[in-house]
Amino acid sequence: MFETIDFGIRAASIGVLILLLVHFFSIRPFSRKSLSAITLLIGAIGVIVGSSIMFIENVNNTLALTFIHTSIFAFSPAMIAWGLLELFEDDFQIQTWQIVFVIFSIPTHYLTHLDPIYGTICNITSLMIYGYLFYITIKTATHDLVEARCKFRFWFMGTAALSGLVFTLTHLIYGNLLPANLQLFQTSVYAILTIILAYWALNIREQIWVLPQNNLMERPEALSPAETALLTKLQASMKEDIWREEGLTIRKLANLLESPEHRLRKVINQGLGYRNFAAFVNEHRIGAACEVLADPVKADVPVITIAYDVGYASLGPFNRAFKDIVGESPTEYRKRSFSHV
Repeated sequence: MFETIDFGIRAASIGVLILLLVHFFSIRPFSRKSLSAITLLIGAIGVIVGSSIMFIENVNNTLALTFIHTSIFAFSPAMIAWGLLELFEDDFQIQTWQIVFVIFSIPTHYLTHLDPIYGTICNITSLMIYGYLFYITIKTATHDLVEARCKFRFWFMGTAALSGLVFTLTHLIYGNLLPANLQLFQTSVYAILTIILAYWALNIREQIWVLPQNNLMERPEALSPAETALLTKLQASMKEDIWREEGLTIRKLANLLESPEHRLRKVINQGLGYRNFAAFVNEHRIGAACEVLADPVKADVPVITIAYDVGYASLGPFNRAFKDIVGESPTEYRKRSFSHV
């Protein structure tokens, strides 16, 4: 009876995920964002299949099943992580350390039969991946201006990362086959996550799955009279260089403007078209920095002084933001500007 319930719930979850896959293939143009979403869905299907009772009980019957089971848990955490990071970070770029980490972690899954220590390493690397996802869930929330995605972030990404942490720990303690109550709980959580993903992906996909261009929406939306008044107040404050304040956050800005934070998010997102608060602030800061860097009279002003003056606490974030927006380093921009003088 228990196995039948487990199988039924997992089969329904897999069916929904497969329908989402077909949906994405039919409506989305091919891009890295759409590919990462498809990878997320395939990784989720793999986890649901690979942790099922029927699969686990038969995994050692053939070499092929053993290889498939190992591959599922070798690749799924990285696939899910990539899909979620691309989903919640408009300008996500894969870092070298992330590639090295994945390259190191995947082979250890295929060595578990040689020594139990490799199994422990596998679980630890999975814990690190899901822990990193949970950290990113919280960290990137402060800059996200898309209201629907903010809600989706905590409901789905936070729950997915937390459940990944919990279930990896339970597998570390109990092995592949969990006690009946934990197995059914795991199955239920997977089903809930599937429902949440399907609801948000199908109902507000244009806000969540949009293909961003420099973190801007193509057509800013209409605002209410109160929101329009806040927009006017915001634009006046930006002209007064409020963006120069070091450590400026959406919450600090909302307090300065005496506005609810959610309303300010909506104004910047739907009124000005920005999807990310950091991009909104950086555009003003880098614009001011470009003016100074291109001014021959200020040729002796150090780059780090300019960075401090426009609101950055250190040179690293300034250089990264500058290159993302302008396409070259501040020093290169200054040299190129002077070459035309």
